[in-house]
Amino acid sequence: MVVRSKTDTVLACAPNLSQNQGCMMQRNSTFSESECLSNIMKDLAHYAAAIKSYLSSPLRSPEEEVALLSPTLGIIQSLRKNCSLMPDEEDSSEEDVAQLWGENTFSNRQEMCKMMRGFYVRTITINRALGYIASGDHRK
Repeated sequence: MVVRSKTDTVLACAPNLSQNQGCMMQRNSTFSESECLSNIMKDLAHYAAAIKSYLSSPLRSPEEEVALLSPTLGIIQSLRKNCSLMPDEEDSSEEDVAQLWGENTFSNRQEMCKMMRGFYVRTITINRALGYIASGDHRK
């Protein structure tokens, strides 16, 4: 599993914690909803750029790979378009991922598999962060 995004989503979106049954937990007293959402949007931009770049690289089975990755790319792009805090924000994600893919389709597929496993883990973090924000607990 590979998570190559350069964001601090995990730290920025960590909920405020307090002492629990005598155990000391680290407290994130500076939770910022806008910082958390901004990091989530940067993550989505990174993964969208990586998938788009991959689909432009040499593919072993273009029909199959495009059919598998295009729906995910479409969902990410829709989220970025409809949920962005800063719709005109520029990001350098496409330049960052330009060097990910080479000419060897086997190596590219291996890297894509690792990246998608990392994306799966990141979507769990994003889902939990959005649930925390939606609950309003950070405002109490």
